[in-house]
Amino acid sequence: MTQPDVVAQWQQSLAERGLSPSTLQGYTRAVAHFARWFERSSGEPFAPDRVISRDVRDWVAYQQTVEKARPRTVGFRLTALRQFFRWCRQAGLAREDPTAGIHAPRPPRNAPHALSRQEERRLLRAVHRSGSPRDIAIVEVLLGMALRVGDVEMGRRFGKIVVRRGKHGQSREIPLVGEARRALAAYLEVHPQRDHPDAPLWWGQRGPLRSRTTIWDILQKYAYQARIDGFGPHTLRHTFATRYLEANPGDMRGLAALLGHARLDTVMIYTEPSFEDLGKRMARMGRSPGSEEDT
Repeated sequence: MTQPDVVAQWQQSLAERGLSPSTLQGYTRAVAHFARWFERSSGEPFAPDRVISRDVRDWVAYQQTVEKARPRTVGFRLTALRQFFRWCRQAGLAREDPTAGIHAPRPPRNAPHALSRQEERRLLRAVHRSGSPRDIAIVEVLLGMALRVGDVEMGRRFGKIVVRRGKHGQSREIPLVGEARRALAAYLEVHPQRDHPDAPLWWGQRGPLRSRTTIWDILQKYAYQARIDGFGPHTLRHTFATRYLEANPGDMRGLAALLGHARLDTVMIYTEPSFEDLGKRMARMGRSPGSEEDT
């Protein structure tokens, strides 16, 4: 089977899964990018069964050091390649997945990265524009944990998630309000096992989503569409923590309870100002009360 035939069959499988045309095009370009790099670096034709983990790691490094690609671009390309090799293994075209255990680089940060208001809106628009009810629920609920259908309790005006095995084995309850509650309710309407309390909450076409990598791939896809850099596995968690403290200044105890932290000092990191916050505070130092800039 030639390379074009392999890619065409993979594209067909993606289309059958309901991926948007823009995601299909992006995934195809990403795999083509890897194939071109592989042929240049190895001097042999690209074939799925010839690729090893070292190739993927070197490709990621090439994007960083030579192309100076942005983290979100590298992450999206790696997600696409991971999807491709998962399909290749199922189709018998590759014995191993060379992308396993390889993560996209993320910029170092002294404090947890939370999305800005604009980034948050772009992410939500991206998932509501092209995402499934499941994907919308994942982003809206701001969770990437293994939950069961029975962990969600939904009433007419209120809902909650019961985290039965959180940090240090402690259980906790998280209220569901607003868009998160509505998104989860809509998703449960189409859940294939919504009447089975012990069924995993997040479900795909091939069954339950048990891997954190799968959840990360879903989030990374919409982060790429929303043009968000530095998007990591805990970005939504940090964004929630930041928004909570903005709405409830100083309520460290409440935040610790929601996040499952036993000690208050572990949530103090969310009070660290960002570089942009420091710049705004310094700018305010030069303003006099009642000046035009403050009105």
